[in-house]
Amino acid sequence: MKTKWLSIVGCFMLLTLTACGQGESADGEAEASGETAELRFGHAAPATDPGGLFADKIAADAKEQTDGALTINVFPGSQLGGEVEMVEQVRAGTIDIALVTSGALSNFVSDLAVLDLPFLFDDLDHAQAVLNGEVGEEFKKQAGEQGLKILTFFDYGVANIANNKVDVTSAADMDGLKMRTLENEIFIDTFKALGSDAVPIPYPELYTSIQQGVVNGTDALNVTMTGGKLYEVTKHFSKVNLSYRAGVIVMNQSKYDSLPDDVKEKLDQAVADGTAHYHETIYPEYEASADKLMEDNGVKIIEKEDIDVESFKKAVEPVYEKHESEFGDIVERIRNAQ
Repeated sequence: MKTKWLSIVGCFMLLTLTACGQGESADGEAEASGETAELRFGHAAPATDPGGLFADKIAADAKEQTDGALTINVFPGSQLGGEVEMVEQVRAGTIDIALVTSGALSNFVSDLAVLDLPFLFDDLDHAQAVLNGEVGEEFKKQAGEQGLKILTFFDYGVANIANNKVDVTSAADMDGLKMRTLENEIFIDTFKALGSDAVPIPYPELYTSIQQGVVNGTDALNVTMTGGKLYEVTKHFSKVNLSYRAGVIVMNQSKYDSLPDDVKEKLDQAVADGTAHYHETIYPEYEASADKLMEDNGVKIIEKEDIDVESFKKAVEPVYEKHESEFGDIVERIRNAQ
């Protein structure tokens, strides 16, 4: 009996050791093969625009730095929807990453709307210092509360005055112009303060609206002047630097958290490297080429030094007064940040 019992125990131990050995082998194989992740990344820009080049660089660098463990499939040209729609999809997890403007994200992170105020920043360096500092961290925290992970901020562009009627060299020249704007309270208030008629029009309808005289112009970025071919219908371009437009790359927070730590680290590095390359190379080269394209197509570019910018700043003071209760504290901190 004793012999039989020892035999049973021996068999049990053998089976247990064999099972454990198989488990260790399976775990070892999984570790050796490595898990892979595939992400969907949407944006509204054409693939050849700065935003498109930026997105493609992040995708390529992430794949290279993770040795193929992370694949990011980029969908340009609003294939996955408009900007606000893409942010909604990122929140829902139906897409993983989106490159959008801060205006689109402000529908979910309300304090970001402060960036729409005119003449908020002294220059691009000031904007980057703010968005990479304490204020930017607060925006990221608020986004996280909405299930959104802000991976980076970047310079989407600077809004200037493009129109088909007059050279604009002071705020007085804006009087009576019909100017297209987004359905955005601050942008509408800004044009009204400048004495213009603010007409909200969707971007896809902008070209024909100017061509048909529905509006005279808009607060155009270089990328909209060239990408939207507005240089064909607006021949006066004044570098007023009316407002700064921030770009944002945002990711589903849960998806980001689910990535292995080493993959997260390498994705963060790919985004950081991409942002630096964008600011050092992609953006300045595109801005210079945009100026040349406009000039080659007969657009008169009026440089900032030939514009009475102070007249514009004085004219828009009521915009700040109206929104003081909502953004006064943030504005003060932005103005003091350098």
